Amino acid sequence: MKIRRNHVRKRYRYNVNRKTMNKTRKSTGKIKDPEMKKMWIEGKRVGTNFSEMGLAKDPNKAVGIPNYKRERLEAAKIVNGFVEEDLDDEDLKPRSSKTDPEDLKPKRGHIVQELEQMAVDRRPDPEFRLPKGVVKELSYFLNKHKFNYKAMVTDRRNHDQLTWKQFRMKIRRFMLIPEQFNEYLQQKKLPIDVKPDWPEYESDSEWK
Repeated sequence: MKIRRNHVRKRYRYNVNRKTMNKTRKSTGKIKDPEMKKMWIEGKRVGTNFSEMGLAKDPNKAVGIPNYKRERLEAAKIVNGFVEEDLDDEDLKPRSSKTDPEDLKPKRGHIVQELEQMAVDRRPDPEFRLPKGVVKELSYFLNKHKFNYKAMVTDRRNHDQLTWKQFRMKIRRFMLIPEQFNEYLQQKKLPIDVKPDWPEYESDSEWK
């Protein structure tokens, strides 16, 4: 018995813009970074742009895989005197002659230095910052309970069920960030860069 094939009927989609669809298919994507967009030449291919800027499109091609077989054969030839008949055709191919280093320099090599400098300039501040939500939450507990961590534990807004040690650790971390903690001190009209003179629970013995 012959197998019957069911063919789906082809329908023309009138709601599709063919011009936009072809542009989307052929497009290589938009460059979102404005600095990189200035350096990119639209008329050239991706690989050409990369090579002229001194960048690598494919790292496997840019950094060649070492040919250990060739190195071993050359070493054996020097030591034992290899016979050329034992070598493969691929091994007998002459290596490409050394080119002038001036020819190897990329046409737009200055772009690499510019990109490196941009990466340094855009590097984020190494100092740690607390999220705004955490600062707002800690400010509420400090306003209401000051350094009374026992009261913070029993507060209704302790949704995360933090222990008194966790509260103490968070608040001390908050006080070590001058930019954020000084803003809180200004709101409370307290001296800046000075720890508030509030009583604090500092040891486990106080909870006994």
